[in-house]
Amino acid sequence: MEALEDTWRNLQKIIQERDVELAKEYQRQEENDRLRREFAKYANAFHHWITETRSSMMEGSGTLEAQLDATRRKAADVRAKRSDLKKIEDLGATLEEHLILDNRYTEHSTVGLAQQWDQLDQLGMRMQHNLEQQIQARNQSGVSEDALKEFSMMFKHFDKDKSGRLNHQEFKSCL
Repeated sequence: MEALEDTWRNLQKIIQERDVELAKEYQRQEENDRLRREFAKYANAFHHWITETRSSMMEGSGTLEAQLDATRRKAADVRAKRSDLKKIEDLGATLEEHLILDNRYTEHSTVGLAQQWDQLDQLGMRMQHNLEQQIQARNQSGVSEDALKEFSMMFKHFDKDKSGRLNHQEFKSCL
């Protein structure tokens, strides 16, 4: 009978320990979910900003000088947003430290967003360089601003994916 009572007490002790472990795991999962949501909030907003900024960069209008000025402002905005990317990278590092490898609240990753930001930064620099060259060519060659606008309009028409470049298929369509 005493052996049965010892077994019963042991079982009660094991049940209490298990309840404590389950409560700790529940708290850990809740914290992990909070981290996922926080990362997703920043990542989704940052991705939306990247998409909007890329679209607005590709929608240049006005004189070449006005386009260059707008592109310079947007490029400065892109560089200023580096701090937002840093926050996302820090949150991503926290997720990794907690061994959180999935996030059902977002499809974006730290690496993917960093690559997209870098591509946007590069696009801004390429566009600035291109516009500076167009201004220089216009000033030296005598090609009218209207002709350059027409070239630019045609390029934008055939640049279906708005990448700032014509791929093989887009170039063939242009010809």
